[in-house]
Amino acid sequence: MLEVMAVGIRFLCWVLICSITSLLLNFLSVIIKGRINRKKSVGFFHPYTNDGGGGERVLWCAVKAFQEVNGNLDCIIYTGDHDASPESLLARAIDRFGVKLLQPPQVVHLYKRKWIEERTYPRFTMVGQSFGSVYLCWEALSKHTPLVYIDTSGYAFTYPLARVFGCKVLCYTHYPTISSDMVSRVRQRDPMYNNDPLIAK
Repeated sequence: MLEVMAVGIRFLCWVLICSITSLLLNFLSVIIKGRINRKKSVGFFHPYTNDGGGGERVLWCAVKAFQEVNGNLDCIIYTGDHDASPESLLARAIDRFGVKLLQPPQVVHLYKRKWIEERTYPRFTMVGQSFGSVYLCWEALSKHTPLVYIDTSGYAFTYPLARVFGCKVLCYTHYPTISSDMVSRVRQRDPMYNNDPLIAK
């Protein structure tokens, strides 16, 4: 009986070691492939391009500035808005913000955006969104690895991953992930939409 259990445990350990090794090798191969195949481009990580606020205006002004300074770098927009196309984004920049881009940006569609949405995490929302942003960034950089990675949405947890992929990292933080008013609410244990009553106790 003990011999059968020992064989079973050895087999499970072997399966676990093989699985972990396979995952690590896959992880490394994606990173190495991304580093080797980096494109002469600037990637703007902005999962919500269809919003119409100040953050989007900054995005389009930054894209235009890069196009004016270095026209041979492609501008890539990483977006979770599946209806976004180069032409629709070009038109939106002009119509909504009055920013005339020199050429339409390229679009990389992201399908894992739900991992940064607050409804995915009823508790510990900011922690979940922070780790979710890393997962979303993994999808983005696996699809297209630029020379320069620019975060225009405030997802600071993505910066180390972009560096692992060999990108230079720039950012514009319109709304920080954690602000002083959030910290004071937590300190005072005030329940709100981003501070669940169960956690605030």
